[in-house]
Amino acid sequence: MYLSRAEWDLGVAVWWSTGVVSDEDWEHAFEDMRQLAIHSPRLAFRPAVLMYLDTDRPNAVRRKQLAELADHPKYNPYIACVTTDPQLRGVQVAMRWAGAHPGYEKELFDTVEQGLSWLEQKRGGRLPALRLMAANVRRLAAKMAPGAVS
Repeated sequence: MYLSRAEWDLGVAVWWSTGVVSDEDWEHAFEDMRQLAIHSPRLAFRPAVLMYLDTDRPNAVRRKQLAELADHPKYNPYIACVTTDPQLRGVQVAMRWAGAHPGYEKELFDTVEQGLSWLEQKRGGRLPALRLMAANVRRLAAKMAPGAVS
């Protein structure tokens, strides 16, 4: 499942993946990345994106699509990626060692709070709209999870 919310005037977004991500979910995620590249040049600051990953990994085709979208010259957010997946963490370290220098800045965190705090530090102040969006998306994801009771 993939959920997202954005307030592009404020330059903030939440991208939340959990469980199985369908083809439709992937298309939604790719459209979010395109929208970020469209709105970024209009902002006086870099966008702040909280990305939560607790899901299956993308196949080779999806990884290629992700890389192409993230390589767009106007794709420049701060991304706080929240995951405890050791393989994802390993890939991030390997990219740093290989000297990969994308136009965006991404850090990995164990908790949503750590990610939000880092984004606020990068942007130089509190991001209440982002915190509210993150809480709302987290609640919605919990309700939509398999076996959830509404």
